[in-house]
Amino acid sequence: MYIPAPTSYAHLKTVNGITFNSYREAAISHGLLQDDNSNEKCMEEACLYQMPLSLRQLFCTILVYCAPVNPLELFFKFEDDMIEDYVSIQKLTKDAARQVLLEALNAELESMGKKLHDFQLSHLVTSDSTKTIVPREVQDEMNVQIPEDDLQAPSLFNVEQATAYNEILSTVLNRAPKSFFIDGPGGTGKTFLYRALLAKVHSQHLIALATASSGVAASILPNGRTAHSRFKVPINGDGKLCCSISKQSGLATLIKQAVLIIWDEASMAKKQSIEALDYLLRDLTENDTLFGGKVVVLGGDFRQVLPVIPKGTRIDCINASLVRSYIWPELVKFKLKENIRAKADPAFSAYILRVGNGQEKENDAGEINLPPTLILQPTTRMQPLDQLIQFVFPSFDLHTLDPLSLTNSAILTPKNLAVDEINEAIIAKFPGKEQTYLSFDEASDPTQQGLYIDFLNSVTPQGMPTHHLRLKKNSPILLLRNINPSQGLCNGTRLICKEFKTHLIVAQIAVGERKGTTIFIPRIPLQPNDPQHYPVQFTRRQFPVRTCFAMTINKAQGQTLSTVGIYLYEPIFAHGQLYVALSRATTAAKIRVHVKHSENEAFPHYRTKNIVYKELLQEANCI
Repeated sequence: MYIPAPTSYAHLKTVNGITFNSYREAAISHGLLQDDNSNEKCMEEACLYQMPLSLRQLFCTILVYCAPVNPLELFFKFEDDMIEDYVSIQKLTKDAARQVLLEALNAELESMGKKLHDFQLSHLVTSDSTKTIVPREVQDEMNVQIPEDDLQAPSLFNVEQATAYNEILSTVLNRAPKSFFIDGPGGTGKTFLYRALLAKVHSQHLIALATASSGVAASILPNGRTAHSRFKVPINGDGKLCCSISKQSGLATLIKQAVLIIWDEASMAKKQSIEALDYLLRDLTENDTLFGGKVVVLGGDFRQVLPVIPKGTRIDCINASLVRSYIWPELVKFKLKENIRAKADPAFSAYILRVGNGQEKENDAGEINLPPTLILQPTTRMQPLDQLIQFVFPSFDLHTLDPLSLTNSAILTPKNLAVDEINEAIIAKFPGKEQTYLSFDEASDPTQQGLYIDFLNSVTPQGMPTHHLRLKKNSPILLLRNINPSQGLCNGTRLICKEFKTHLIVAQIAVGERKGTTIFIPRIPLQPNDPQHYPVQFTRRQFPVRTCFAMTINKAQGQTLSTVGIYLYEPIFAHGQLYVALSRATTAAKIRVHVKHSENEAFPHYRTKNIVYKELLQEANCI
């Protein structure tokens, strides 16, 4: 099935010039069958790169996510590789280096919610080195690098930003019990304001926590984390939610010491999640005022995509939003109105705002006209999708010289099905040798494995990688899980592929404070977030990534792109999606839209749906 044009049985057993004794061994070498020693092989492949720090992080990732049968044996086998820098650079003896290694591993595991004790490794510690007085979480925040540009940002503020900055900073320094909401359309400089606040607070040797509702938005904040990761808010659940943080934990100590908490894209969060943070802070501080008397800055734009609600009805969406929470009336609100992102194209900026407010004229079908300058005009030479790809990625050869530039461009579309279609089309055009990884799908009930394996291979549950994962060197990928948030590896982090091994992908972080950092990604077992939607319960063991030349509009929220293509062969289906897609670009010249039109019209009009819940915007006082 997978070896094209075999010439003999020996050919089938030969992989990269090595002839194996059995077909099974050859299939394992090809990556077609799961290796019983996959964790060990993954570490062996990583050792070839002689990067002890990345190797230690990989070891912790394997412990937490891959459930090795014998962690102690795995530790001893790769101990020398993990302590190489301690011995060669710091000139430590092996025994001393082992204790430093254990301390480093324990700190790494603590940042992932585990400890050495959870993997029967704590007995190796012969000193109190892992019992630090200051928790790892606090140390990480105190050591955050402060970009000089962020410290100088206030000198570039407009009047609206300066007003918000001065009042929030004064509240923080005076320890006043007050919380805020920063409201502004996309491109008005909310992130610019957050970074300046964080830099100023950190420069005073105080703790400020940067969080966001999405991984993409979190990645552009210093030491940013998703709110669910930072505060342990349950992702699923109805009614009152409770953050699972022990009062004695290092994370609880960190939150209690924080003088400022920022939650970007809060409008995307369910009100229960924000209320859960309120309950948590009141409990930790033993203070029954809003957010336990801490300064909390929520920010967002209610014109953008709102919380995903199962029923999907208009009323449900409104009831789940922040404006229906008891917290909303107590927030001091600042409005940012000047669009800095699209300042060079005021007509485009005004059009986007009319779309976001639902003020653009609609026909009887609820469709609006798109400006002709944004439309990708069809030609007889190329298919529309190929045209869109050429506009967004005009020269892949140039991108291979500077792979990180690929993350500044993207094609946006409403549904994951179209995302997969576009990514498959682009990876085929991308230069270089293709690497295909097949997932290992295992039914929870072993008796169903043989019956449903083809079905399991054919489905791609939301938030999971595909069975056939096709990648090329220097291609951009998106991380699909919170693997190690303290190292910037969150759901939504964008990476660039650098090397491929059978059990390992070597990649570089493409955005954020850790841009350019080399990381190792192993295969990990994954389960669907909504298993009840599948007749067969199963686990997929695959690299938790997908290519991201294209992404859903929802995933793109919170970032600015240099070039944007919008593929609307199917119309948008949720509040704010069209507004979010259009507002990712800085000017009309940097965006093109493909929209299906009626061939029967003599002069075709390019129309598409624009869903806006005006009653919600009115309640939030946005319009």
